[in-house]
Amino acid sequence: MNILGICNANNSGAALIVDGKIIAIANEERFSRKKFTREFPVNAIDYVLKEGSLRLEDIDYLGCGAWNGIDTFETLPQFIDDISSKSLENSFTKQHVFNRFHSTLESDSNAKKLLVEGCMNYGINPDEIIYCDHHYSHALTAFYPSEYEDAVVLVADGRGDFRSISIWSASRENGLQCLHSVSELNSLGAMYSYITKLLGFIPDRHEGKVTGLAAHGKPHHLLEEFLSAITFNPENGGVDTNYGDFYLPYINADLKALEKLKDKVSNSDFAFAAQIILEDVLCKYLSFQLNKFFNNKKINLCLSGGCFANVKLNFELYKLKQVEKIYISPEMGDGGNAFGGAINCMIRFSEKKYLQMPNVYLGPSYNEKRILEYCNQHKLNASQPTNLLDLIAEKLKNSEIIGWFTGRMEYGPRALGARSILASPTDSSINTSLNKRLNRTEFMPFAPVTTDKLARLCFKDWKPTDVASRFMTTCYECTEFMNEKCPATVHIDNTARPQVVRREDNERYYDLITKFYELTGIPALINTSFNNHEEPIVCTPGDAMSSYLIGNVDLLVIDKFLITK
Repeated sequence: MNILGICNANNSGAALIVDGKIIAIANEERFSRKKFTREFPVNAIDYVLKEGSLRLEDIDYLGCGAWNGIDTFETLPQFIDDISSKSLENSFTKQHVFNRFHSTLESDSNAKKLLVEGCMNYGINPDEIIYCDHHYSHALTAFYPSEYEDAVVLVADGRGDFRSISIWSASRENGLQCLHSVSELNSLGAMYSYITKLLGFIPDRHEGKVTGLAAHGKPHHLLEEFLSAITFNPENGGVDTNYGDFYLPYINADLKALEKLKDKVSNSDFAFAAQIILEDVLCKYLSFQLNKFFNNKKINLCLSGGCFANVKLNFELYKLKQVEKIYISPEMGDGGNAFGGAINCMIRFSEKKYLQMPNVYLGPSYNEKRILEYCNQHKLNASQPTNLLDLIAEKLKNSEIIGWFTGRMEYGPRALGARSILASPTDSSINTSLNKRLNRTEFMPFAPVTTDKLARLCFKDWKPTDVASRFMTTCYECTEFMNEKCPATVHIDNTARPQVVRREDNERYYDLITKFYELTGIPALINTSFNNHEEPIVCTPGDAMSSYLIGNVDLLVIDKFLITK
């Protein structure tokens, strides 16, 4: 059975599942070079079909993990209940509520229309698309690629099909059942995005900068007011927005009181408050629901949705006493909704209930002939030193910056050793120079990469069963050894967001880290995204070469080739 997933939510993409096996997944941005594009994923579809040696007519089912619309039996009543609690005696508020509802319908309708038009232009019959609920799609991507027989799935984002938070019971035998949800009118994700905007960053793109900035902040005398902005309701287990009479995400966002508070504190303290709100509300929400539905027994927790790009939040959820193991979707944002649409078709129309996803190297690769063609186009030289890994380890020891391009491209927002920039972590001053070179925000930490054999030298409480650490989706407290030896990768709060590599997932990457350790006694490297400023991670050898030529890296490695000027 051949299943194609497509979606054009906040990050368009395509996914291909054949007989229960993931063949390929990629987002359109990597091909178009337009970050977070919502354009119809022509290039992504072309790629996944080519990777599967299939034609469009070979596809049995076509799924989309969004644009299902409001559920009249579940989501709509909840939305109406939330509306009823928003002081509707105020006519101005009534108008805002109406505008909010109308805007959501219009926005989603237009996005679906663009998808349908794109399908028709591509030769796809839009009547054959099987849509599913946005949050359900996220939940599918969190549970089915996990190794768990049963789990609890938590979804949280800005909004999707009128929901912003949902919690699900999941099992291989019975599928997914929604236990509780929160409407988009009480959206933590929208709150965090709005604060991102207030801090001068781009909402729905730079939320990670708020997380990084928050570590530099501290409690302040206005924190209580901040914390009252959006709260957990212990009476009904829901979430309530309290600041201003007109808090309606994406519609005017009339949060003048919050804006006034911002002017009274530093940006770092403001970010600190936003992070505390996010962690506090979602931890309380999850604890309440686990007590209500699971009697506080130990559970496997799966996470998906844009909020869980926040590694500090994931870290706090993992620490809850009820959580035994945690799995976070490697593509937790809307870039995962094509995959979710494909999974929905798989479990509906086949007997397959498991998906093997040990790594995320699911994008395109390039053979030697194509690499050399790109070299000729960019007037660059390519050599194949027999001791390439030893050479690169020595270069890293000498503080050179390496562009590392190998094998199939990663799926998801994290560079995981297929399209990465690597550097030595021994000198914290490299953060300033590297951020300046890459035109990145100065307070953002760089992440470390290590191997599963060395991870315990670096991180407290890391366990080999921590699948999330393979995908750089959570953080850990660092050991004293890590603080001393790898200061460039340790954030101000003594945490780091690592990638822990297994040799069976990325052999050359693993061997390079090992050689660097043998040469220096340092068990980690800096790993950051290989991209130009405000561009997606590189996809082709040509993308990598262009970045090299403008000075983002000192040396470029593409598979077994050393690329030089």
